[in-house]
Order: sequence, then structure tokens, then C-alpha cells
Amino acid sequence: MSIASPYELLKQMDARCRENSTGLPVASGIDEDWLGIGFAINDLPLLAKMEDVAEILPMPATIRVPGVKPWVLGLANIRGNLMPVLDMNGYLYGKPSNIRKESRILIINRQAMAACLLVDEVFGLRRFKPEEHRQEVTPDTGTLGDYLSGIFVDQVRSWNVFSVEKLTRTEQFLRVV
Repeated sequence: MSIASPYELLKQMDARCRENSTGLPVASGIDEDWLGIGFAINDLPLLAKMEDVAEILPMPATIRVPGVKPWVLGLANIRGNLMPVLDMNGYLYGKPSNIRKESRILIINRQAMAACLLVDEVFGLRRFKPEEHRQEVTPDTGTLGDYLSGIFVDQVRSWNVFSVEKLTRTEQFLRVV
């Protein structure tokens, strides 16, 4: 009887393990959670897709630009880039925002358009399962309803999904003069 070398023993052990293994579990059909940033416009809780918001900042100093619509608050220097600061209450409801310490700007960068959207307040990251999305939206949202694409509900409140894509495709939003 010959004694097997350590290498031969390892090969035999490997062969037995492969014969008796069931394999690793396959991650099929796993849906990614829907991630969004919670914020408010006109006291209505909203969500924007995580990938639509590049940054969240306090209201920066702005330089007024003559001849633009009243909801264009001016230009702000954000890390060396001049960006328009747009008052979402002013745009959607025709009344200027009451800028408070909770007010924030959401920096969007969509379809080669970078802008700062002034909102009432930011609530932070929100996570939902995709199957929790419903198509209806909160009634009586005024012109904001044109930019909503469904709703998510958590234990505290209903969140309307705000579509930055719809906003940046709207001719009225793009014409600031």
C-alpha cells in the first residue's frame, strides 16, 4: 500500500467537498430599496430620488440677477460654480418662501442643468421597498401636482414623490426671463 502525498490528499479532499456541496445561495429577484431625500415645500412632505440630489446646503448668499422672474432669487457661488437659486414656493405657488433656519437648498444636476432649489425644510434620507410605491398622490397640491409621481407611506406620514425630471423638462421652469 502506497502512502499518498500531501498534495494527493488535498486533491481527494477537494473532490469530496465538491461532490457533497450544495453551492452558494443565489441572490435572484432581490429588489433594491428605493432611496430618497425627504423635504417640504409649502408644508407638504415630499421625496426626491437620491440620485437627483447632489447636495443639501443651508441657504447661501445670492447675487440678484435683473430681469428674471421673481422666483429666481439670484446666483450663488457653490464651490466655485455659479448656480441659480430657485424659490420653489415662489415658482409653484406664486408666493415667496419665508426663509428660516430650517430652509435648505437641494442642488440638482439633471440633464446638464445644475440649480439650487430652495425648500422649506429637509428631513433627510428615507428608504422604502419598491412595492410600497403607489400611483396616487395627495389631492389639492395645486401646481405641485404636475411634478408628482406617486406616493410612499411610512409610520409617520405620506410622502409624495417629487419628480426632478418632470421639473427640468417643463418649459415654464426653464424660462426664467
